[in-house]
Amino acid sequence: MIQRIQTVYLFLSTVVLAALLFLPLAEMVDAMGQFYVLDLHGLKEVGEKSVTVMPLMPLTFLVGVSAAVSFITIFFFRNRILQLRLCIFNILLQIGFYPLFFYYYYQARNQIEGIADIKISVMLPVVSIILVFLATRNIRKDELLVRAYERLR
Repeated sequence: MIQRIQTVYLFLSTVVLAALLFLPLAEMVDAMGQFYVLDLHGLKEVGEKSVTVMPLMPLTFLVGVSAAVSFITIFFFRNRILQLRLCIFNILLQIGFYPLFFYYYYQARNQIEGIADIKISVMLPVVSIILVFLATRNIRKDELLVRAYERLR
């Protein structure tokens, strides 16, 4: 299981998505000078007391499920077809992150009516998509190799 390169790709994908749970996605400043941080847990007003202005539970759930699917896919190494399907499902989940994120981003920006700055951590799902794609390619290679060996018997 660990000897296969796709296991490393899937584990790195899990780590990247787990890191996304703790990093800010955007920072905003309203006209009064109040500072806000948009992360997966919600839009938070930063100050003496951190107050969540707008929760983002669907986005948190989507990233959590995608990280869990990446991690669980590692353990289906004996069933490569199921592993391929889970990888493709995971890629679709991660692509769905962006429309949902931009919906909440524009909703938060309209609510605050200030200056907004998107952070580089928004690109982490793209890194994860690339890692899962590489894992999919290697799983497919393994499946073709096993089929070739069975055909020779």
